[in-house]
Amino acid sequence: MVDADFPDELGNIPYSKIIGGPLNAAVEANAEASQTAADFIQDVGFTDGDGTSPFDDEREPVYVTFHYTKETRADEGGFSEEKFEMKVPLLLLLHIPYFEVETVTVDFNVKLNSVEKKSTEQDIGVGGGFAGGGFFVRGSYQRTDKHDQKVQRSYDQSVHVEAGSIEPPAGVTRVFDVLEQTITEEQGEEDEEEEEEDGED
Repeated sequence: MVDADFPDELGNIPYSKIIGGPLNAAVEANAEASQTAADFIQDVGFTDGDGTSPFDDEREPVYVTFHYTKETRADEGGFSEEKFEMKVPLLLLLHIPYFEVETVTVDFNVKLNSVEKKSTEQDIGVGGGFAGGGFFVRGSYQRTDKHDQKVQRSYDQSVHVEAGSIEPPAGVTRVFDVLEQTITEEQGEEDEEEEEEDGED
């Protein structure tokens, strides 16, 4: 009987691919998520430049203009309603899709079973005859033992991945701070025209 070579069987398992595959996939997923966020900022938050570089000087923030009316105190007392408009950078109104694979858990189980098969074959032959007035018996006997052994393999693998939204990088936060300072509030054009007409009268 030949013992099953379990260490050799285990040594043939490609652990580097089994464990490295999910980890490499997580790295690629993070890289694609970062690229998606960068493309989102450039394509949605800024106007197109001259095409020579994604960071050329021609790119300007996209603004959203809000029109609204609010009460203001008049010089002669009392209140009056005036129209205003506010311009806010679009990026400040959107959630930047920053995601990251936080946890990768790889569970891999190997089960090896050694199965032995044993078979015996017997071949017995008997013959007889007369020789010189006597009787003789001639016989033959053959026995063959066979041993077969095989290893049954069973693999079980599960990969658990957790991903979540993360805070923007420090550089992006700094850009948001600068964009926040560009928010403007101005009196509506209609009110300015009315004031000019009142001044002419």
